[in-house]
Amino acid sequence: MQSMTGYGESHFSAEGVQIVCAARSLNSRFLDIELKFPEELAWFRAHAEDIIRARIGRGRVEVSLMSAAPLPADYTFNTDILAQYEKFLASKLGKKKVTLDAREYLHLPGFIERRVKNWRSYQTKFDFHLLRALIKMQRARIAEGRRTTRACLTHLRYLARVQRRIAVLHSQSHRKKLIAVRHRIYTDFFGTPPGDAGLTPNTGRGRGSAEHSRSVRDKVHVANLIWNERKEDILRSVHHDVSEEISRIGMHITRMLEIFKKQESAGRELEFFLQELQREANTIGAKAQDAEINSLTVIMKTEIERLREQVRNLE
Repeated sequence: MQSMTGYGESHFSAEGVQIVCAARSLNSRFLDIELKFPEELAWFRAHAEDIIRARIGRGRVEVSLMSAAPLPADYTFNTDILAQYEKFLASKLGKKKVTLDAREYLHLPGFIERRVKNWRSYQTKFDFHLLRALIKMQRARIAEGRRTTRACLTHLRYLARVQRRIAVLHSQSHRKKLIAVRHRIYTDFFGTPPGDAGLTPNTGRGRGSAEHSRSVRDKVHVANLIWNERKEDILRSVHHDVSEEISRIGMHITRMLEIFKKQESAGRELEFFLQELQREANTIGAKAQDAEINSLTVIMKTEIERLREQVRNLE
């Protein structure tokens, strides 16, 4: 898995001038290419972009071709403009012909023309050094990607430990609340508290007491009364149950660990799971009524944000 930040360069000479081809990549959700070429090499832009797109899938890529000195150009004399100057002076001076001194030619605007040199014969050389700079940049991206992956795995394993701790605390806390609610319901419904387990009602099977031989209709009626009286307690216990959120966080962490093991470019998929982790953590923080769980949720959110910063740097 590669990082999206890297740098590489290649040096070469052409026409006696030292040229540096530098490639730099930065974070970006999409592939964004910026080329900084001198005017003489503008023809090479489209071809260079095709080479970059064939090797890079994501990130902002900046490629520049810089020379230590101005690139050499072809110079020619514009004899046509010289003839126009001489004709103009002859007409103004009333002479048939005026011949300018050779030393005065150099001061005439437009007499010396600078023409861009044709560098297309060096395309193979430009291709080679562009690829060389990109390869060096990609090596740097791979090395940085390995370091980033190790950091991400560290954050994920810590998140997994926090998730397991929250699961244990929630199980204990939620069970106590359920037992308390059921205790009140059983007492109202059966007239006696539940057994030691707190989960199995004492139905009074085999006893002849009228208290334990109510008709189904009476039981339904009493159940409705209990629902109306204990509705808030029952709904509160259900509302504060975050078992599903805790379980989903565990599944997301497992899936992300599997993605890192594949060593494939999956930055966008990881970002999706990070959004899901953040959403589940926010839900736990909003529902949980336990102080220790809330503290662990804050730690979890912090780790998710740190992990997000690392994942943003992965292709």
